[in-house]
Amino acid sequence: MMKQNWKRTLQGALLGAALLAMAGCGSTNVMDTYSFGHQVIRAGQSEITIALPYEMGKSTKNMSDDGYPIDIYGSVTDHMVIEVEALRAGENKPLPTVDEYVNRSKSEFTKIGGTIKEESVALEGASAKKLDVTYTTQGQTFRFSQYVFLDHGVLWNIVYQYPEKDQVGADISKEIQNKIQVTQQKEG
Repeated sequence: MMKQNWKRTLQGALLGAALLAMAGCGSTNVMDTYSFGHQVIRAGQSEITIALPYEMGKSTKNMSDDGYPIDIYGSVTDHMVIEVEALRAGENKPLPTVDEYVNRSKSEFTKIGGTIKEESVALEGASAKKLDVTYTTQGQTFRFSQYVFLDHGVLWNIVYQYPEKDQVGADISKEIQNKIQVTQQKEG
């Protein structure tokens, strides 16, 4: 059904892992290096605000490999990969449920030997399924956190990834984990 999106999520995780592995480590204190803030992202009738160490760019891709309208935001630094996807139903293509989406991700990470922890989390304004995954590729271990939730007909998939041994990536992750708000769009 949505096999291409799952493959793309896994391929993105593996590509991010390769980029992070090549980047190495740098600064020792995340608060000295990054100016944390928030970014508002809108898709369809849904709007979220997420805590970030830097602003993300938007991809020009507007259709998923499966034919769903999609907005993709992301950024790659030396220490972390962040990606936000907002998937909407297509013509005669209903969205998968949150559980279907999460189960597909779990299946893909199981295939590569990942250790997976799933939990339900309360975000501000919504509840989400969260996966925390540890996996190894190219001789390096990575941490991957994924939040999936549905709001106003938009399936949100938010991913944070960093090398397990990268303290800056771990510190950034601590600063932004669970700091996702589902906000109400203002009229007019």
